[in-house]
Amino acid sequence: METEAAIIEMTKLVREFALGSIDAQVFIEKYSNFYYYEALDGHEASSALHPESKMKLGPAIELHRRVQENVVNKISFDAGLSAEAMRMAGRLSPTEAREQALRICADVGIEVVLSAINAT
Repeated sequence: METEAAIIEMTKLVREFALGSIDAQVFIEKYSNFYYYEALDGHEASSALHPESKMKLGPAIELHRRVQENVVNKISFDAGLSAEAMRMAGRLSPTEAREQALRICADVGIEVVLSAINAT
């Protein structure tokens, strides 16, 4: 399944970013807006997952929803903004984005999620 393979790949990418194996710029370039692009929120009927897939992929989809909404949508690479301006705008520095990604990975249990989606 193409969507499942993409979810596995992007879940591994999130883990790499959270653990500091890749920097924020590389993460954003590769991840892009994966959650929206793959319509993991179900906004396109043509991309709707089968009920069996939803059960298996549910925790991974939740991980990607949180990464999209709380990391990707909020990260800023604008070095001209002060920490106070970033905070007031609801934006995250690359370091804060990594910390947020790490918290999300811990919350959802990323290793368990990867094991579940890699199981056949």
